[in-house]
Amino acid sequence: MMPFPNRDDVAMEQIIRACGHDHDIPGQTRLEVTETETDTAGKTTNINRAACRKCGMVRVTRWQPPEPGARGSFFAVATFERPEPGDVPGITERALQVTDEELADFITARGFPGGIPADFAPDRRTTATAEYLDLTLRVRAGQFILRDRGRSLGDILPVPAYAESADLIDAVPGAALFWPPVHDGDLPLAVAISPTPLEPDRTYDRIVELSCRFNNGHAVLHELAGRELPLPPLPAGHGDYRLRFHMKPSGCLLQIWNQPRTKPKVLVRPI
Repeated sequence: MMPFPNRDDVAMEQIIRACGHDHDIPGQTRLEVTETETDTAGKTTNINRAACRKCGMVRVTRWQPPEPGARGSFFAVATFERPEPGDVPGITERALQVTDEELADFITARGFPGGIPADFAPDRRTTATAEYLDLTLRVRAGQFILRDRGRSLGDILPVPAYAESADLIDAVPGAALFWPPVHDGDLPLAVAISPTPLEPDRTYDRIVELSCRFNNGHAVLHELAGRELPLPPLPAGHGDYRLRFHMKPSGCLLQIWNQPRTKPKVLVRPI
């Protein structure tokens, strides 16, 4: 099912629509191999990926390399792929300019005529301030979960094949599974929730991050031992958030801020 739209989704469509087909692709006259793929017959295809500097749309060009020693031209096929929202230039600034009317029209056009449900957390990205919590989790089986309020643990346990992973985190829409250094016992966990990006704390031994979409803006930390610890309402309400998980033997830090979805990242690996 399509996730409930928010202002980031509106901003992305506005930026892509404004760019139209007049894409600003760097190196448009040259084709450099950025990756390759090999089919089951062992045949290699060269690939060039280049993103529009105005809207982030990715031009993907594929061609077969000529045989060694061969001369002449080759045939290339180009298609376009939509970018991850976080890779769209200026999306954060544009989202702040989206009006309530534009959001309401977009929501209706996407098949949600009733508007934003009353029990969703409000969008407070222009007024919210950072919040900090110091918690102690009762970890069991080396795991704990962050999920939408009302979400089933079966969405992330066992971890489905389509989940995104960033080494210490696995995530699906509405739920993230964390792998802390404690297998069974108490885990000191600091939590920072912010409407703007946070800087990583480099004093930790391992740091990873990925994106997770929260469907109603109300999240809870769930211990496999049974407790649920509600977090404050997320600052931008429903939508995409970045989860950055820091780990060291003495405890962990989880940073959460609203940011359009982009690829997972490992910032600090174990030595």
